[in-house]
Amino acid sequence: MRVREAKVGFYDSPIGRFWFAFNRKGVFASSLRNKDEFLSWLTSKGISEDIIRISELPSQLKAELDAYFSGQPISFKVPIWFAWGTEFQREVWEAVRQIPYGQTRSYAWVAREVGRPRAFRAVGNAIRANPILLLVPCHRVIRSDGSLGGFSHGLRVKEWLLRHEGAI
Repeated sequence: MRVREAKVGFYDSPIGRFWFAFNRKGVFASSLRNKDEFLSWLTSKGISEDIIRISELPSQLKAELDAYFSGQPISFKVPIWFAWGTEFQREVWEAVRQIPYGQTRSYAWVAREVGRPRAFRAVGNAIRANPILLLVPCHRVIRSDGSLGGFSHGLRVKEWLLRHEGAI
C-alpha cells in the first residue's frame, strides 16, 4: 500500500513522548522514538518527506490516550490502518488487537488465533514489526512461561504498560 498523505503529531505520556502518523484512513504508525528518528523511520517505509505535515492529533485519539493514561480500562476505537505488512503480519496484528485491557496472552495463543499453532516464532517476528505501538497492544503478548519476552521499545516500557493496566 502506498501512503499518499501523512500527518504527524505527538502525545506526552508518563513514559515519554509518543509520535503518531495518521491520515484520513487512520493511525498507521506510532513510536516512542524521538521526532527525527520517527520521521526517518517513516521515510524508510517509503513515505516521502514532501507529504509529511506536523499536526495536532485527532481529537478521538487524544481523548482515548488521556483516558488510557489516566487509568481508565479502555479499548482503543480510533481508526487504524495497516499501511504495510504482509498478510500474515496483519492477521497477527488484528489478533493482538483483540487482547483486552489488563490481560495478557502468549505468543502461542496468538499463533493459534491466526490458524498457525506452531508458528509462534513467526508470530514473535510479526509482533516485533508492529508499526502501531500501544494501539495494537503488542505489550500484552508474553511468553508461555509468564516471562515478558521482548519489546521493541525495551522491557522497562513493556513492564510499565502492563503494570499500568494491572496485568502484572
